[in-house]
Amino acid sequence: MNVSIAAPLFDLDGHVWLTNVDPDGLADFERRNSRVPTLDGGAAIPDFGYSDADRTLNISWPATDKAVVDTVRRLAKTYSRLIVATEEGCFLGAPGPFSLRSGEAQIQILVEKRID
Repeated sequence: MNVSIAAPLFDLDGHVWLTNVDPDGLADFERRNSRVPTLDGGAAIPDFGYSDADRTLNISWPATDKAVVDTVRRLAKTYSRLIVATEEGCFLGAPGPFSLRSGEAQIQILVEKRID
């Protein structure tokens, strides 16, 4: 799977195209619900539906190109929000932790909203 990460403002080096991204970290989502036990032994489950703002994109890819890894690292350090495009859509999100281990790079994006 391919993923695009871009700066939200004009930046000559503000875009990177990631290839061979592990699709497992991109599919997770949650609904806005919770379970509260009731006095009769049952439960009340208020359900407020689904929101893209509850998603976290865990993007991991083989770190074979140092320039790509350096660009993602710089974007995550420079911008409080990044634009991430996947097969599912385009999202605005805050960069979370970045890691580089055993030839694999990973960045976490906390989705703020879908922008497509």
